[in-house]
Amino acid sequence: MDYSALLGPDRYDLAVQLAGQYHLDPSQVLFGYLQVVSRMTGAQPDDPADLKDPRVRAAINTEFDHFLKRRH
Repeated sequence: MDYSALLGPDRYDLAVQLAGQYHLDPSQVLFGYLQVVSRMTGAQPDDPADLKDPRVRAAINTEFDHFLKRRH
């Protein structure tokens, strides 16, 4: 699943949906996603990752999926 909508204008709706599915609070979903994005894109401060790169988004989605399943 592509979770990048969590950075868009409809982020709260998706966060509520995921929160219900994984028994979390929507704020935990949003904060968790931001943590993953920050970790994945800020690992190389001199060469930050591009969120538009499909490989970067795929890596973020995979890592966030693991985050959700660990919390479930």
